[in-house]
Amino acid sequence: MAEVNLSLIRERAREIREQVDKIGRYVSLPDEEFLADERNLYTVLHLLLISIEATAAICNHLLARLARRAPESYAECFEYLAGAGIISQELASRLIQMSRFRNLLVHRYWTVNPRRVLKIARTNLGDFEAFLQQVGAWLKGEI
Repeated sequence: MAEVNLSLIRERAREIREQVDKIGRYVSLPDEEFLADERNLYTVLHLLLISIEATAAICNHLLARLARRAPESYAECFEYLAGAGIISQELASRLIQMSRFRNLLVHRYWTVNPRRVLKIARTNLGDFEAFLQQVGAWLKGEI
């Protein structure tokens, strides 16, 4: 673990928690109020992208340093982390779905349903903290 850059991981973890906190404030609005102002949607989309990217950055860093692996996709990255015992398979499956959602946001953004974004943001935010907790436990320290 000496090769792991804890400073980098902690900085990405801080970014994730900061974005998740902001998302939580937006999605606490009632549906109609949230959807009435498109800025809410675009802000949450952006914050989700930052969170997913930072999660993937931690994943890629750990794999590069510990397993000397370079995954070809975010989904593969989370699969490898689960295979290495760093995160649970259950969490990896959820993060793989989140990475696929990220791909949709980036590559087919015009097909994204605002209500789906709201649902994902309300039901999946806990996956980011679960990821940080499992990585932190594996590193034997808080991140």
